[in-house]
Amino acid sequence: MIPKTTFRNFQNDSGISSISVAKSLFNFLSSNNIGRISKNAIEFSGSDRIHAAILALEMGCDIEDVSLRLSWKDFEQLTSQLLLSFGYKTKTNVHLTNPRMEIDVVAISSGIAIVIDCKHWRRCNYSLMSSFTRKQSARAKRLLELESGIDQAVPVMITLHAESVNLVEGVPVVPIHKFSSFVLNVNYCASKGYGL
Repeated sequence: MIPKTTFRNFQNDSGISSISVAKSLFNFLSSNNIGRISKNAIEFSGSDRIHAAILALEMGCDIEDVSLRLSWKDFEQLTSQLLLSFGYKTKTNVHLTNPRMEIDVVAISSGIAIVIDCKHWRRCNYSLMSSFTRKQSARAKRLLELESGIDQAVPVMITLHAESVNLVEGVPVVPIHKFSSFVLNVNYCASKGYGL
């Protein structure tokens, strides 16, 4: 079902004090294929939130600020879209068996798979992160065993916020605002043994 709202609700939800500014904003979004008007209501599709996030990034908005406004599911989709823009082929919610596992995002290019667990958290303690990174290493290893055409798998955790890229149990934990530079250097990381 496509969510519907009124211009007044759109104005309030957007935090805009002027209805004319809200209408101008909606017209801008609509001109970029985000949302549409139907019988005095505004309708947004399920993919409009991601398209709006990508538009905001293209306009220079901070990726961390944009990501904070997304759901955890949208955060996975945004990660996938970013990887597509770098030329990777991506799959989301990849299910593996024996043992049963799920990978949020798998991105493949030139025989290297980036195996991503998206954590839509601002902060996490080291002990908990260690547990998650060990599981991510196991997922990457299992994917490498099952998928032909992948020579190397790099397990990665993407988070909303951190000061820099850290290695936890040998797995890069990458804040979303550093993700693009990480992707640019993933081949270097793989050559240094950060992958499996």
